[in-house]
Amino acid sequence: MNDDRAKKGKIALIKPIGETQNQRLSREDLRDRKGPRKQFRARSRQPIAIVLDGVLGTYNQGAIFRLCDAFLIEKVHFCKTTIHSKHRRFLKSARGTQKWVPYTDGENCLELVRDYRQKGYQIVVAEQCTGSTPALTAQYNSPVCLVLGGELAGVSQDVVDAADLVVEFPCHGMANSINVSMTAAMLVYAVHHAFHSAQP
Repeated sequence: MNDDRAKKGKIALIKPIGETQNQRLSREDLRDRKGPRKQFRARSRQPIAIVLDGVLGTYNQGAIFRLCDAFLIEKVHFCKTTIHSKHRRFLKSARGTQKWVPYTDGENCLELVRDYRQKGYQIVVAEQCTGSTPALTAQYNSPVCLVLGGELAGVSQDVVDAADLVVEFPCHGMANSINVSMTAAMLVYAVHHAFHSAQP
């Protein structure tokens, strides 16, 4: 092959600037996928409830709302605290998702967990315990109620005792735990993946 033909061959392999198979979607594109707001409110949600035992930080509260919106979580409960929906850090992390996610606050955590068990939910607590199971290999049943605790106190022992399953994510560094909103995100994804992988 002469130089001219070689050059032509190389030129033919170069994509024109601006052409790509992975064009980023605009905000309008993403909004169109969701349909009208009234129809969105009527959409069925995943059979996953989240109970938060003393998660006080406003940033974490907002981040968990955003997570619950992304995965269409059935409901999220903030126990031992109230939602500070006007707080700057909450607004920054929630990004308006608190308007779309069903939630309660100020409830008793143990009573709530017992109510979910009576309704047939598997109670899964995320906590570092002597009998904890790795979260990525655990067996999750639908419907499920996921319980996570605050940064310092964690999940109360009486709530841990009421669990069907206690799971944890390994911490290989010097810190003893992972941020609660990050833990929630990893656990929700693990459960979501397990549910959808099990479908025929």
